[in-house]
Amino acid sequence: GNPGAASNPPAAPPYAGPYQAAGVGPHGQPLASWGDRVVASLIDALYQLPFSLLYVVGAVLATVNGGTRSTRGTVITQGNPGLVLLGITLVIISIIGSLVIGILNQIVAQGRTGQSWGKRRRGLRVLHMQTGQPQSVGMNFVRQLAHALDGMAYIGYLWPLWDPMRQTFADKIMNTVVVKER
Repeated sequence: GNPGAASNPPAAPPYAGPYQAAGVGPHGQPLASWGDRVVASLIDALYQLPFSLLYVVGAVLATVNGGTRSTRGTVITQGNPGLVLLGITLVIISIIGSLVIGILNQIVAQGRTGQSWGKRRRGLRVLHMQTGQPQSVGMNFVRQLAHALDGMAYIGYLWPLWDPMRQTFADKIMNTVVVKER
């Protein structure tokens, strides 16, 4: 051929390994930005907010209405056992409600579809690197457990800012990526 002409390199396969184009997932989808992932997490947190508020109300109710004693054991205020019980009940309801919402959203919904409610609203999806499909509910549960590593000094949650595949430690362990669908 012509020595002065630029040659076009051959197209990369759908998954080119660690040297694929920046910002592109293993199956050609654009990778989710760190900001999109943060916003999706904040949306997910909003679903927990009513239970967090209920927890605070219950804890304050139980604490404020508890009886007090001096260091010698003399009763200073009798307190209101009914309101203490109500406060404790609200705390228990808030914990159960928060767990139910978290399991349905972060484990079941995301395990079945690759999308928590927040990710769905942002057009994001968690996919397995090799299959390009969402993980099972069970494997997504393990991914959620692996997020404990991300939480250590928050470095794992910041890792997508400089990682070429924009993965957290949990993503690396579970071989997943978060892609942008729209």
